[in-house]
Amino acid sequence: MSLMDKLMQPMIGGTLPVPADYAANELVGNLFTVWAGGFGIAVIPWALYCFFKKGNDIPLLMIFGGLICSLIEPMLDHLGHLWYPTNLPGPAFIGYDLNIPYLIPPCYVFFISMTGYWAYTRMKAGLTVKGVFITWFLIAMTDVIMEMPGTATQAYIYYGDASFKVFGFPLAWGWLNGTSMLLVGFLLYLVEPYLRGWNRLFIIPVSVVAMGASYGMTAWPYFMSLNHDMPWIATRLLTLLSLVLCLMVVRFTAAIVASGHEAKNPIEKLNGNPVPA
Repeated sequence: MSLMDKLMQPMIGGTLPVPADYAANELVGNLFTVWAGGFGIAVIPWALYCFFKKGNDIPLLMIFGGLICSLIEPMLDHLGHLWYPTNLPGPAFIGYDLNIPYLIPPCYVFFISMTGYWAYTRMKAGLTVKGVFITWFLIAMTDVIMEMPGTATQAYIYYGDASFKVFGFPLAWGWLNGTSMLLVGFLLYLVEPYLRGWNRLFIIPVSVVAMGASYGMTAWPYFMSLNHDMPWIATRLLTLLSLVLCLMVVRFTAAIVASGHEAKNPIEKLNGNPVPA
């Protein structure tokens, strides 16, 4: 097959049901459940300490938000071609005919909400444009480090011809998830100064709103590459387009964070007007 034939080779898109005989090694499945889900359980005592001893309600509210945000998982698995073994502990719930294992809700608590909270603290402390990009890169690498042991040991599988796989992990999920977590922190950074009293409860949906918005802006080319019939080269170019969109979103975020660095809140300097008390 010539290079041109390879580049233009038709790739068939479409979702596939989880094979009935797809089972993970029992030890691998249990260890990965502890690895991926244990972090979310571990942060609960810390969040309670922050709430009762420090008067900081954000981590606890973000935990509730992460649990709600985990309901997005089967939709992303369906579009992103992910299978969980039939013998992982669970299911926590079922969606799109996919069994979502117990590890996913606490995983969202830590890797979506708490990572977003960390990004928020960095932005609140003050970040330059370069600092925002470094924060995004570190978050993206956290996702890669968390997921690659699971795909390498087949604790779960990204099936089909996903672009740029390393040890079974499509690198696109690093920049897509990294951007979504950064935007969780960014939305929290934008709205938290305005929420007082019972309005603090609006912190809870921050994770699901920001993550859903991020995927809507950045992931559609990658999902097209998996679910549309197209030449092989088109799947790779669309995957790279998702990276370009992520970089654009991070740059827009960085512009606002850097502009608000010297102001009392992120909107004041952009508007040029003081915000009423």
